[in-house]
Amino acid sequence: MKNTLASKITSCLSLLLAMVYLYELMSYFGGVKKLFREINLAALIFTIFVIFNFLLSILLLTKKIKSKLLLIIFQILIIIVTSWVLFEIYS
Repeated sequence: MKNTLASKITSCLSLLLAMVYLYELMSYFGGVKKLFREINLAALIFTIFVIFNFLLSILLLTKKIKSKLLLIIFQILIIIVTSWVLFEIYS
């Protein structure tokens, strides 16, 4: 019971942060083609992790996969890093 509540909270927060991050990324670069041409490797890897976390959140919320403690920890780590990146963008 506790894992499902924690996974729902982290999944919803992950979805929200991923959408804001991807919106800011697309608005900064002006499109997907320019994004993949001009982004550096670290930001590209982080963006792939955010997209993976976004898809994982959708699967957890639709109950296609079961929530596990390891998945919740992974989501929390991505949430922390995404929050830091968004803080750097907006400050």
